[in-house]
Amino acid sequence: MKMKDALIDVKGVQGMDGESGTIELTTDGEFGFKDGEYVISYDENQMMSDGSKVKTIVTVSGDSVTLERSGAVKSRMTIQKGVRNVCYYSTPHGDLVLGIYGDEMECDLSEKGGRIKMAYNIDSDLKPISRNVVDITVREVK
Repeated sequence: MKMKDALIDVKGVQGMDGESGTIELTTDGEFGFKDGEYVISYDENQMMSDGSKVKTIVTVSGDSVTLERSGAVKSRMTIQKGVRNVCYYSTPHGDLVLGIYGDEMECDLSEKGGRIKMAYNIDSDLKPISRNVVDITVREVK
């Protein structure tokens, strides 16, 4: 797969019980398409207050999005509308097993970039932890 340079904007809103927090990140990354899958790759290093490194790879295939993080934080989440998937989340402070239930999914990607928006709920032992909305915009850099 030939990856193209891209500018990636990520906006995440996480909330529970009327409280919410927003993170926003604009970073250089890469973007590509092959065999029916879009792949977006970027570093989250500037988000890590302790200077640790985290790489994120987003794969869009059909009606599912997989978010895979490696480095100081390791996880692999699959988000599908109407489906609860299990995610293993590893941090320097310990490992968690979480449920990820896809609530909404919008994908408007082309070989030049575009946008993915997904909303999902996270639970632990079926007890709600948070509702998350992630909006990723990809712009090809020429």
